[in-house]
Amino acid sequence: MKKIRTWQLCRTGTFGQDGAKITEKDLKDIVETFTPTRPISIGHDSAKGDNFPKFGDVLAIDGIYDDAKHKGEKVLVGMVMLHPELEKQFSDKDDGDGCYKGWSVTIPKRASDGKRYLHSLAICGATPPKIPGLEQLMVKSCYSDGDTVEVFDFSDAIDYQEEIPMTDEEKKKMEALELENKKLKEDAEKAAAKKDGEDKKEKFSDSKEYADMQKKIEDLEASRKEAVVKGVCDKFADIPAGLKDSVQKVAGVLASTTESFEFSDKDGNKSNKTALDLFSDVLSGLIAAPKKEEVTSRQVNTDEFNDKKDGDKETDWGKVAAKL
Repeated sequence: MKKIRTWQLCRTGTFGQDGAKITEKDLKDIVETFTPTRPISIGHDSAKGDNFPKFGDVLAIDGIYDDAKHKGEKVLVGMVMLHPELEKQFSDKDDGDGCYKGWSVTIPKRASDGKRYLHSLAICGATPPKIPGLEQLMVKSCYSDGDTVEVFDFSDAIDYQEEIPMTDEEKKKMEALELENKKLKEDAEKAAAKKDGEDKKEKFSDSKEYADMQKKIEDLEASRKEAVVKGVCDKFADIPAGLKDSVQKVAGVLASTTESFEFSDKDGNKSNKTALDLFSDVLSGLIAAPKKEEVTSRQVNTDEFNDKKDGDKETDWGKVAAKL
């Protein structure tokens, strides 16, 4: 009759002369990384050589529980099965009553991710275990010699090549998952960077530096408009004084836009002109018109100009301004 024993494997706390510390995270790592079955050896040293026999197996991890005898601590519980010769050293009610008494786990950290895993469990002899007081909780006689026992692991253990080699199919799936995870991580980083950029942009628009920059831009634009309008007004010194204010206002409005239009002259030459350029050309034409010696009715609108040869009547600039 073979027996499955439920043992406390290790618990949280600080132990031994070197002050080794086991945390609750370490216990959770062991549950997560456990891969059945883990060997049982006589002493820790024998577990370091592959020519030493094993004396049983840790079949499964039962779970993590509150330690009833150590307030605030947690204990990791597992199920073990001992070799028949070693069974003689352990009764159903004690943790060892022969040459061997107590046990100790080897729980190194994996190089791949720094998580602890259960490497092996050592039965102690002359040297006591570093973690004292670990107990046998239950013994269950569940099957006889020759029976087949399946051990199911529900801890979602992480496989890694050092412990259990993966098949080619498993490796391909792992590579695909790693690529997918990498892409998701990159997408998340891009989204976070974009959001950070938008946040910075919004914060800058509220800053004094941004307000000062906008003020400088507005001042420069105002200076540009003022210079352009002055240039137009200075160009037409012959405009009657009563119309100069109107011309200045119209030029100021037109100076606000820099959009240009394409024109072709009678020879097919093309040029781009702004609305202010067109206004300046119109003024030039209007001022030059009365100075011509002869203008036919087809060339001049008589509602706007008087083209009498005697020159008694001058141009009505009020109507000109109204037309503009």
